[in-house]
Amino acid sequence: MKQTLFFPLAPLLLLIATASAQKPAGNKAATASERRLISVKVTGTVRYTDREIVPAAGLQLGENVGDADFREAARRLGGTGLFTDVAYSFSYSAAGTKLELQLKDADQAKLLPVHFENFVWFTDAQLTSELQRRVPLFKTLLPEGGSLPDQVSEALQAILDERQVPGRVNYLRESPQEGGALTGIAYRVEGMAFLIRDVEFPGAAPDQVPLLKAAARKLTGAEYFRSPLAQVAGVDFLPVYLQRGYLKASFASPEARVVAQTAGEVQVDALFPVTPGKVFSVTDAVWSGDSAVPANQLQPLIHLFPGQPADAVRLERDLESIARLYRSRGYMAVRLKPEPALDEEKNTVHYDLKVAEGDQYKMGELELQGLDSQSTARVQEAWTLREGEPYNADYPNKFVEDNTKLLPPGVHWGVSIHESVNAADKTVDITIHFTPR
Repeated sequence: MKQTLFFPLAPLLLLIATASAQKPAGNKAATASERRLISVKVTGTVRYTDREIVPAAGLQLGENVGDADFREAARRLGGTGLFTDVAYSFSYSAAGTKLELQLKDADQAKLLPVHFENFVWFTDAQLTSELQRRVPLFKTLLPEGGSLPDQVSEALQAILDERQVPGRVNYLRESPQEGGALTGIAYRVEGMAFLIRDVEFPGAAPDQVPLLKAAARKLTGAEYFRSPLAQVAGVDFLPVYLQRGYLKASFASPEARVVAQTAGEVQVDALFPVTPGKVFSVTDAVWSGDSAVPANQLQPLIHLFPGQPADAVRLERDLESIARLYRSRGYMAVRLKPEPALDEEKNTVHYDLKVAEGDQYKMGELELQGLDSQSTARVQEAWTLREGEPYNADYPNKFVEDNTKLLPPGVHWGVSIHESVNAADKTVDITIHFTPR
Protein backbone atom coordinates (compact mmCIF):
# COMPACT_ATOMS: atom_id res chain seq x y z
CA MET A 1 0.00 0.00 0.00
CA LYS A 2 1.15 3.57 -0.65
CA GLN A 3 0.65 6.66 1.49
CA THR A 4 1.52 10.28 0.68
CA LEU A 5 1.79 13.17 3.13
CA PHE A 6 2.62 16.79 2.36
CA PHE A 7 4.26 19.22 4.78
CA PRO A 8 4.09 22.90 3.68
CA LEU A 9 6.74 24.94 5.49
CA ALA A 10 6.44 28.56 6.55
CA PRO A 11 9.72 30.34 7.44
CA LEU A 12 11.15 28.72 10.55
CA LEU A 13 7.87 26.86 11.12
CA LEU A 14 6.86 23.34 10.14
CA LEU A 15 3.13 23.02 9.60
CA ILE A 16 2.40 19.33 9.85
CA ALA A 17 -0.69 18.12 8.01
CA THR A 18 -2.67 15.22 9.41
CA ALA A 19 -3.93 12.26 7.47
CA SER A 20 -5.42 8.86 8.24
CA ALA A 21 -2.80 6.16 7.90
CA GLN A 22 -3.58 3.70 5.16
CA LYS A 23 -3.51 0.08 6.22
CA PRO A 24 -2.03 -2.73 4.19
CA ALA A 25 -4.46 -4.99 2.38
CA GLY A 26 -6.66 -7.08 4.66
CA ASN A 27 -6.39 -4.44 7.39
CA LYS A 28 -3.35 -6.24 8.79
CA ALA A 29 -0.37 -4.50 10.34
CA ALA A 30 2.74 -4.59 8.22
CA THR A 31 5.09 -7.43 9.05
CA ALA A 32 8.63 -6.79 10.24
CA SER A 33 10.01 -7.65 6.81
CA GLU A 34 7.56 -5.27 5.13
CA ARG A 35 8.56 -2.47 7.52
CA ARG A 36 12.28 -2.80 6.78
CA LEU A 37 13.46 0.33 4.95
CA ILE A 38 15.03 -0.82 1.69
CA SER A 39 15.25 2.42 -0.33
CA VAL A 40 14.97 6.18 -0.02
CA LYS A 41 14.50 8.31 -3.11
CA VAL A 42 14.96 12.07 -2.82
CA THR A 43 13.49 14.44 -5.40
CA GLY A 44 13.15 18.22 -5.79
CA THR A 45 16.44 19.29 -4.25
CA VAL A 46 19.35 20.31 -6.46
CA ARG A 47 21.60 21.13 -3.53
CA TYR A 48 21.77 17.80 -1.72
CA THR A 49 22.22 14.15 -2.59
CA ASP A 50 20.33 11.13 -1.26
CA ARG A 51 23.44 10.18 0.72
CA GLU A 52 23.32 13.55 2.54
CA ILE A 53 19.57 13.69 3.07
CA VAL A 54 19.05 10.21 4.54
CA PRO A 55 21.26 10.59 7.66
CA ALA A 56 20.10 14.19 8.12
CA ALA A 57 16.55 12.85 8.27
CA GLY A 58 17.56 10.37 10.98
CA LEU A 59 16.92 7.36 8.75
CA GLN A 60 19.02 4.26 8.09
CA LEU A 61 18.51 1.60 5.49
CA GLY A 62 17.74 -1.82 6.91
CA GLU A 63 15.94 -0.55 10.00
CA ASN A 64 12.24 -1.14 10.65
CA VAL A 65 10.22 2.02 10.07
CA GLY A 66 6.69 3.34 10.16
CA ASP A 67 4.68 6.47 9.61
CA ALA A 68 5.89 8.04 12.86
CA ASP A 69 9.49 7.70 11.67
CA PHE A 70 8.65 9.42 8.38
CA ARG A 71 6.88 12.24 10.19
CA GLU A 72 9.95 12.70 12.37
CA ALA A 73 12.20 12.66 9.28
CA ALA A 74 10.05 15.37 7.65
CA ARG A 75 10.13 17.39 10.85
CA ARG A 76 13.92 17.14 11.03
CA LEU A 77 14.42 18.24 7.43
CA GLY A 78 11.87 21.02 7.62
CA GLY A 79 13.32 22.29 10.87
CA THR A 80 16.78 22.82 9.39
CA GLY A 81 15.63 25.94 7.54
CA LEU A 82 17.05 24.60 4.26
CA PHE A 83 13.73 23.65 2.65
CA THR A 84 10.50 25.53 2.02
CA ASP A 85 8.46 22.36 1.37
CA VAL A 86 8.79 18.78 2.58
CA ALA A 87 6.53 15.92 1.48
CA TYR A 88 6.91 12.16 1.56
CA SER A 89 5.28 9.02 0.25
CA PHE A 90 5.96 5.39 1.10
CA SER A 91 4.82 1.93 0.19
CA TYR A 92 4.97 -1.48 1.87
CA SER A 93 5.67 -4.70 0.01
CA ALA A 94 6.95 -8.14 0.82
CA ALA A 95 10.44 -6.90 -0.05
CA GLY A 96 10.23 -4.01 2.41
CA THR A 97 9.38 -0.30 2.63
CA LYS A 98 10.27 2.24 -0.02
CA LEU A 99 10.27 5.93 0.87
CA GLU A 100 10.26 8.99 -1.39
CA LEU A 101 11.07 12.42 0.01
CA GLN A 102 9.96 15.42 -2.04
CA LEU A 103 11.85 18.58 -1.07
CA LYS A 104 11.99 22.16 -2.25
CA ASP A 105 15.23 24.02 -1.60
CA ALA A 106 15.15 27.39 0.11
CA ASP A 107 16.32 30.27 -2.06
CA GLN A 108 20.13 30.28 -2.03
CA ALA A 109 20.12 34.08 -1.83
CA LYS A 110 18.67 33.70 1.67
CA LEU A 111 21.51 31.46 2.87
CA LEU A 112 24.45 32.98 4.72
CA PRO A 113 28.17 32.20 4.41
CA VAL A 114 29.91 30.77 7.47
CA HIS A 115 33.06 32.24 9.05
CA PHE A 116 35.29 30.59 11.64
CA GLU A 117 36.82 33.42 13.63
CA ASN A 118 39.38 31.84 15.96
CA PHE A 119 39.47 28.05 15.54
CA VAL A 120 43.22 28.40 15.37
CA TRP A 121 43.98 24.66 15.53
CA PHE A 122 42.33 23.96 12.17
CA THR A 123 42.35 25.20 8.62
CA ASP A 124 39.04 26.04 6.96
CA ALA A 125 39.36 22.91 4.85
CA GLN A 126 39.85 20.71 7.91
CA LEU A 127 36.86 22.23 9.72
CA THR A 128 34.64 21.97 6.66
CA SER A 129 35.55 18.34 6.11
CA GLU A 130 34.95 17.45 9.75
CA LEU A 131 31.65 19.32 9.88
CA GLN A 132 30.36 17.65 6.72
CA ARG A 133 31.08 14.30 8.34
CA ARG A 134 29.11 15.25 11.46
CA VAL A 135 26.42 17.48 9.91
CA PRO A 136 25.54 15.94 6.52
CA LEU A 137 23.72 19.05 5.22
CA PHE A 138 26.56 21.49 6.00
CA LYS A 139 27.92 23.13 2.85
CA THR A 140 29.42 26.41 4.19
CA LEU A 141 26.06 28.17 3.63
CA LEU A 142 23.49 28.21 6.43
CA PRO A 143 19.91 29.47 6.75
CA GLU A 144 19.20 32.52 8.88
CA GLY A 145 17.00 30.43 11.19
CA GLY A 146 16.15 26.80 11.70
CA SER A 147 18.13 24.18 13.54
CA LEU A 148 21.15 23.86 11.26
CA PRO A 149 23.20 26.74 12.75
CA ASP A 150 22.76 25.10 16.17
CA GLN A 151 23.74 21.70 14.76
CA VAL A 152 26.96 23.21 13.42
CA SER A 153 27.64 24.86 16.79
CA GLU A 154 27.15 21.55 18.60
CA ALA A 155 29.43 19.75 16.16
CA LEU A 156 32.14 22.38 16.61
CA GLN A 157 31.83 22.04 20.38
CA ALA A 158 32.24 18.27 20.08
CA ILE A 159 35.38 18.78 17.98
CA LEU A 160 36.87 21.04 20.67
CA ASP A 161 35.87 18.64 23.45
CA GLU A 162 37.60 15.76 21.69
CA ARG A 163 40.71 17.89 21.50
CA GLN A 164 40.28 18.78 25.21
CA VAL A 165 40.07 22.50 24.45
CA PRO A 166 38.30 24.26 27.37
CA GLY A 167 36.62 26.92 25.19
CA ARG A 168 32.91 27.31 24.44
CA VAL A 169 31.53 27.66 20.92
CA ASN A 170 29.16 30.50 20.18
CA TYR A 171 27.98 32.16 17.00
CA LEU A 172 26.73 35.52 15.82
CA ARG A 173 24.59 36.46 12.84
CA GLU A 174 26.45 39.33 11.16
CA SER A 175 25.00 42.47 9.59
CA PRO A 176 26.50 45.80 8.44
CA GLN A 177 27.08 48.41 11.15
CA GLU A 178 24.70 50.75 9.36
CA GLY A 179 22.01 48.06 9.44
CA GLY A 180 20.44 46.01 6.70
CA ALA A 181 20.24 42.37 5.70
CA LEU A 182 22.31 39.70 7.43
CA THR A 183 25.64 39.00 5.72
CA GLY A 184 26.97 35.89 7.43
CA ILE A 185 27.21 33.67 10.49
CA ALA A 186 30.43 33.86 12.50
CA TYR A 187 31.44 31.04 14.86
CA ARG A 188 33.97 31.72 17.57
CA VAL A 189 35.57 30.11 20.60
CA GLU A 190 34.86 31.96 23.85
CA GLY A 191 36.29 31.58 27.34
CA MET A 192 39.90 31.73 26.11
CA ALA A 193 42.23 34.54 25.00
CA PHE A 194 43.80 34.33 21.54
CA LEU A 195 46.77 36.68 21.34
CA ILE A 196 49.04 37.49 18.40
CA ARG A 197 52.75 36.97 19.03
CA ASP A 198 54.05 37.78 15.55
CA VAL A 199 52.81 38.46 12.03
CA GLU A 200 53.99 36.77 8.84
CA PHE A 201 53.24 37.41 5.16
CA PRO A 202 53.56 34.23 3.08
CA GLY A 203 54.00 35.13 -0.57
CA ALA A 204 55.62 38.52 0.04
CA ALA A 205 58.98 39.27 -1.56
CA PRO A 206 61.92 39.89 0.85
CA ASP A 207 61.98 43.63 0.09
CA GLN A 208 58.24 43.91 0.86
CA VAL A 209 58.33 42.18 4.24
CA PRO A 210 59.86 45.09 6.24
CA LEU A 211 57.20 47.46 4.88
CA LEU A 212 54.43 45.04 5.81
CA LYS A 213 55.93 44.35 9.23
CA ALA A 214 56.01 48.09 9.94
CA ALA A 215 52.34 48.37 8.98
CA ALA A 216 51.55 45.39 11.25
CA ARG A 217 53.35 46.65 14.35
CA LYS A 218 50.14 47.45 16.24
CA LEU A 219 48.95 43.83 15.95
CA THR A 220 51.53 42.43 18.36
CA GLY A 221 49.62 41.42 21.49
CA ALA A 222 46.24 42.07 19.88
CA GLU A 223 43.44 39.50 19.86
CA TYR A 224 43.19 37.09 16.95
CA PHE A 225 39.82 37.30 15.19
CA ARG A 226 39.78 36.77 11.46
CA SER A 227 37.13 39.26 10.36
CA PRO A 228 38.77 42.32 11.99
CA LEU A 229 42.18 41.15 10.78
CA ALA A 230 40.87 40.87 7.22
CA GLN A 231 39.83 44.51 7.48
CA VAL A 232 43.32 45.40 8.71
CA ALA A 233 44.78 43.68 5.66
CA GLY A 234 42.63 45.78 3.35
CA VAL A 235 43.23 49.07 5.15
CA ASP A 236 46.87 48.80 6.27
CA PHE A 237 48.61 46.13 4.21
CA LEU A 238 47.08 46.36 0.74
CA PRO A 239 48.14 50.03 0.31
CA VAL A 240 51.78 48.90 0.64
CA TYR A 241 51.28 47.21 -2.72
CA LEU A 242 48.84 49.60 -4.36
CA GLN A 243 51.12 52.58 -3.96
CA ARG A 244 53.91 50.66 -5.71
CA GLY A 245 51.97 49.64 -8.80
CA TYR A 246 50.79 46.18 -7.67
CA LEU A 247 47.25 46.95 -8.78
CA LYS A 248 46.03 43.34 -8.58
CA ALA A 249 47.59 42.46 -5.22
CA SER A 250 45.29 40.54 -2.91
CA PHE A 251 45.32 39.05 0.58
CA ALA A 252 43.71 35.73 1.39
CA SER A 253 41.77 35.24 4.61
CA PRO A 254 44.08 35.43 7.65
CA GLU A 255 45.34 32.18 9.14
CA ALA A 256 46.91 31.25 12.47
CA ARG A 257 49.72 29.03 13.70
CA VAL A 258 49.59 28.05 17.37
CA VAL A 259 52.92 28.69 19.13
CA ALA A 260 51.93 28.29 22.81
CA GLN A 261 48.85 27.29 24.76
CA THR A 262 47.74 27.22 28.37
CA ALA A 263 44.32 26.46 29.87
CA GLY A 264 43.03 29.96 29.24
CA GLU A 265 45.31 31.50 26.61
CA VAL A 266 46.57 30.65 23.14
CA GLN A 267 49.44 32.50 21.47
CA VAL A 268 49.50 32.45 17.69
CA ASP A 269 51.41 33.83 14.77
CA ALA A 270 48.97 35.54 12.42
CA LEU A 271 49.58 34.71 8.77
CA PHE A 272 48.42 37.00 5.95
CA PRO A 273 48.94 35.13 2.66
CA VAL A 274 49.50 37.63 -0.13
CA THR A 275 49.55 37.38 -3.92
CA PRO A 276 51.36 40.53 -5.12
CA GLY A 277 50.85 40.09 -8.86
CA LYS A 278 52.59 42.35 -11.38
CA VAL A 279 53.74 45.96 -11.22
CA PHE A 280 51.76 48.13 -13.65
CA SER A 281 53.24 51.31 -15.09
CA VAL A 282 51.19 54.28 -16.21
CA THR A 283 50.68 55.02 -19.90
CA ASP A 284 48.33 58.02 -19.64
CA ALA A 285 45.20 59.39 -18.00
CA VAL A 286 42.24 60.88 -19.86
CA TRP A 287 39.56 63.08 -18.29
CA SER A 288 35.89 63.11 -19.22
CA GLY A 289 32.82 64.87 -17.86
CA ASP A 290 34.77 67.94 -16.72
CA SER A 291 33.43 71.38 -17.61
CA ALA A 292 33.37 73.55 -14.49
CA VAL A 293 37.07 72.80 -14.02
CA PRO A 294 38.83 72.06 -17.34
CA ALA A 295 41.15 69.08 -17.73
CA ASN A 296 44.25 71.27 -18.13
CA GLN A 297 43.65 72.47 -14.57
CA LEU A 298 42.88 69.02 -13.22
CA GLN A 299 45.80 67.13 -14.76
CA PRO A 300 48.55 68.84 -12.70
CA LEU A 301 46.68 67.86 -9.55
CA ILE A 302 47.17 64.11 -10.01
CA HIS A 303 50.42 62.18 -9.68
CA LEU A 304 50.24 59.67 -12.52
CA PHE A 305 53.53 59.82 -14.38
CA PRO A 306 53.90 57.93 -17.69
CA GLY A 307 56.42 55.12 -17.42
CA GLN A 308 56.30 55.09 -13.61
CA PRO A 309 54.52 52.53 -11.38
CA ALA A 310 50.91 53.53 -10.79
CA ASP A 311 50.39 54.81 -7.24
CA ALA A 312 46.74 53.99 -6.63
CA VAL A 313 46.89 55.27 -3.05
CA ARG A 314 48.18 58.69 -4.09
CA LEU A 315 45.60 58.78 -6.89
CA GLU A 316 42.80 58.31 -4.37
CA ARG A 317 44.12 61.19 -2.27
CA ASP A 318 44.52 63.37 -5.36
CA LEU A 319 40.95 62.73 -6.44
CA GLU A 320 39.67 63.66 -2.98
CA SER A 321 41.61 66.93 -3.25
CA ILE A 322 39.99 67.55 -6.63
CA ALA A 323 36.57 66.79 -5.12
CA ARG A 324 37.28 69.45 -2.47
CA LEU A 325 38.17 71.88 -5.26
CA TYR A 326 34.81 71.21 -6.90
CA ARG A 327 32.98 71.64 -3.60
CA SER A 328 34.73 74.97 -3.11
CA ARG A 329 32.96 76.03 -6.31
CA GLY A 330 29.57 74.78 -5.17
CA TYR A 331 29.50 71.33 -6.78
CA MET A 332 28.50 69.49 -3.63
CA ALA A 333 27.41 66.24 -5.32
CA VAL A 334 30.53 65.79 -7.48
CA ARG A 335 31.67 62.19 -8.06
CA LEU A 336 35.10 61.20 -9.40
CA LYS A 337 35.64 57.67 -10.66
CA PRO A 338 39.00 56.31 -11.84
CA GLU A 339 38.63 53.39 -14.27
CA PRO A 340 41.96 51.58 -14.82
CA ALA A 341 42.41 49.58 -18.04
CA LEU A 342 45.16 47.01 -17.45
CA ASP A 343 47.32 45.58 -20.23
CA GLU A 344 48.48 42.25 -18.78
CA GLU A 345 51.01 41.61 -21.53
CA LYS A 346 52.75 44.99 -21.32
CA ASN A 347 52.19 45.46 -17.58
CA THR A 348 50.76 48.93 -18.18
CA VAL A 349 47.65 50.78 -17.07
CA HIS A 350 45.61 53.51 -18.75
CA TYR A 351 43.24 55.53 -16.60
CA ASP A 352 39.90 56.96 -17.60
CA LEU A 353 39.15 59.63 -15.00
CA LYS A 354 35.42 60.27 -15.11
CA VAL A 355 33.84 63.32 -13.49
CA ALA A 356 30.14 63.60 -12.67
CA GLU A 357 29.96 67.22 -11.58
CA GLY A 358 26.26 67.45 -10.72
CA ASP A 359 24.53 70.77 -10.09
CA GLN A 360 26.12 73.85 -8.64
CA TYR A 361 24.73 74.64 -5.18
CA LYS A 362 24.06 78.14 -3.87
CA MET A 363 24.54 79.63 -0.43
CA GLY A 364 21.35 79.28 1.63
CA GLU A 365 20.69 80.60 5.13
CA LEU A 366 23.28 81.34 7.80
CA GLU A 367 22.37 80.73 11.45
CA LEU A 368 24.63 81.71 14.36
CA GLN A 369 24.01 80.16 17.77
CA GLY A 370 25.46 80.71 21.24
CA LEU A 371 26.51 84.40 21.01
CA ASP A 372 24.96 87.53 22.46
CA SER A 373 23.08 89.80 20.06
CA GLN A 374 25.93 92.29 19.54
CA SER A 375 28.50 89.57 18.78
CA THR A 376 26.03 87.84 16.50
CA ALA A 377 25.56 91.07 14.54
CA ARG A 378 29.32 91.57 14.19
CA VAL A 379 29.88 88.02 12.96
CA GLN A 380 26.88 88.22 10.63
CA GLU A 381 28.19 91.42 9.08
CA ALA A 382 31.64 89.93 8.50
CA TRP A 383 30.17 86.95 6.60
CA THR A 384 30.58 87.82 2.91
CA LEU A 385 29.22 84.66 1.22
CA ARG A 386 25.74 85.95 0.39
CA GLU A 387 22.57 83.99 -0.03
CA GLY A 388 22.12 82.93 -3.66
CA GLU A 389 25.83 83.08 -4.53
CA PRO A 390 27.71 79.88 -5.55
CA TYR A 391 28.52 78.01 -2.36
CA ASN A 392 32.13 77.55 -1.28
CA ALA A 393 32.62 74.57 1.02
CA ASP A 394 35.99 75.94 2.18
CA TYR A 395 34.56 79.27 3.28
CA PRO A 396 32.94 78.44 6.67
CA ASN A 397 36.09 76.99 8.28
CA LYS A 398 38.30 79.74 6.90
CA PHE A 399 35.81 82.36 8.07
CA VAL A 400 35.89 81.04 11.64
CA GLU A 401 39.71 80.89 11.64
CA ASP A 402 39.99 84.49 10.37
CA ASN A 403 37.36 86.07 12.61
CA THR A 404 37.95 84.84 16.16
CA LYS A 405 38.68 88.46 17.09
CA LEU A 406 34.96 89.21 16.68
CA LEU A 407 34.04 86.90 19.54
CA PRO A 408 33.67 88.15 23.14
CA PRO A 409 37.16 88.28 24.72
CA GLY A 410 38.31 86.41 27.80
CA VAL A 411 36.54 83.18 26.82
CA HIS A 412 37.84 80.15 25.00
CA TRP A 413 35.19 79.41 22.38
CA GLY A 414 34.42 76.01 20.98
CA VAL A 415 33.02 76.18 17.44
CA SER A 416 31.07 73.59 15.47
CA ILE A 417 29.95 74.06 11.87
CA HIS A 418 27.05 72.14 10.36
CA GLU A 419 26.37 72.02 6.62
CA SER A 420 22.81 71.23 5.59
CA VAL A 421 22.84 70.29 1.91
CA ASN A 422 19.40 70.66 0.36
CA ALA A 423 19.19 68.51 -2.75
CA ALA A 424 15.70 69.75 -3.67
CA ASP A 425 16.53 73.43 -4.10
CA LYS A 426 20.30 73.00 -4.52
CA THR A 427 21.26 75.19 -1.56
CA VAL A 428 23.48 74.79 1.49
CA ASP A 429 22.38 76.17 4.87
CA ILE A 430 25.11 76.79 7.46
CA THR A 431 24.71 76.64 11.24
CA ILE A 432 27.66 77.79 13.36
CA HIS A 433 27.38 77.05 17.07
CA PHE A 434 29.66 78.81 19.56
CA THR A 435 30.18 77.24 23.00
CA PRO A 436 32.12 78.93 25.84
CA ARG A 437 34.53 76.56 27.55
